Amino acid sequence: MFAYVTRAGRPNACAVTPYVVEGRAVLTSTLAYLAKARAVRHDPRVALLAGGIAVEGRGVVGIDRTHSWFDRNLRAEELRKYPPAEAILGIPGHRRLFPWYLGRAVIAVEPGTVSERPGSDHVSVAVLDDHGLLHLRPLTTAATPAADALEVELPGDVPDGPAVVLVHEESDDLGELHQLALHGRVRHGLLRVERSVRSDLGGGGTVAQLRTARRLAASARAQANSTAGWPPPPVG
Repeated sequence: MFAYVTRAGRPNACAVTPYVVEGRAVLTSTLAYLAKARAVRHDPRVALLAGGIAVEGRGVVGIDRTHSWFDRNLRAEELRKYPPAEAILGIPGHRRLFPWYLGRAVIAVEPGTVSERPGSDHVSVAVLDDHGLLHLRPLTTAATPAADALEVELPGDVPDGPAVVLVHEESDDLGELHQLALHGRVRHGLLRVERSVRSDLGGGGTVAQLRTARRLAASARAQANSTAGWPPPPVG
């Protein structure tokens, strides 16, 4: 799980596949999905939860619009950690056909604090405390909240502040991802939900996937000019 701060000054969270490059934790976005990279460029506060370890600190963002950084640092690991990538990387001529996928915005996480947070990341909470620090932790003892939940009980050590509870589900082959984000404010261990956002990715068959690929390519082209001044990736 990855948490960052939106331009509105509120925490947000999403599922990511983290990697280690040159000894540093990194995560990437394709050229079609740049929202979190843009947010981190605006506000570097980030938190990463993976393998029972929570890293809270700042993010540094760069971009490579070619396939070079991806081929050098990620290709083998992406295929191992994210099997659906084979549907793109296994196609002859994929570098020409899917430049939006191989080009990447890269977020390197510079740790401020590192702590053990054992448990599943099926349900997690990201919160900005009264000191402006961003925290991310799993909710291992909490029941999975419903999409129409008005309140969510949290462990007593979760600080007060604006927060988001993220419920993440995925198919065994990672081909389908489903997320429910409950945004609100924590007070005395209780999140009062102000809005909920559900997102579903993958599935739908070959025709739907081709339509999605065309849409993502168009999104990447539309965003190209606005990232022209971004620096190269901070690692690799």
